[in-house]
Amino acid sequence: NVRIASDATADALTEKDLEIFEKVKKSINQHLKVPCTGCGYCQPCPYGVDIPGAFRCYNVRYTDNFFTGMREYLMCTTFRAERTNASLCRQCGKCEQHCPQGIAVRKELKQVVRHMENPVYKVIAFFAKGLFKK
Repeated sequence: NVRIASDATADALTEKDLEIFEKVKKSINQHLKVPCTGCGYCQPCPYGVDIPGAFRCYNVRYTDNFFTGMREYLMCTTFRAERTNASLCRQCGKCEQHCPQGIAVRKELKQVVRHMENPVYKVIAFFAKGLFKK
């Protein structure tokens, strides 16, 4: 990587390279549900929601696959001593005041709950509750 980077120059990409780059970017972006960059300006949530983490896992569900997204959502929000899942949101709107992307965070968190905290999630979360008690 260092060698390649040291050999790179401005405008080194050909038109074909740029075309391929744009196609890949378009393909990925068409599957994203929330345009969150993970900057964290929406944090901390007064109710403990890991907003960037929830959005990342929600997007993974659609860019990779359902099982990867669900596994990551469970690991990053539910399998913790203190849960940080999207359903903790109380719609206060504090997060939206700080989002540089202008994301309707409250609306999108409702979608995360709807699509990620399904019946399978609820069963797994129920059994995990006893495992992660303090």
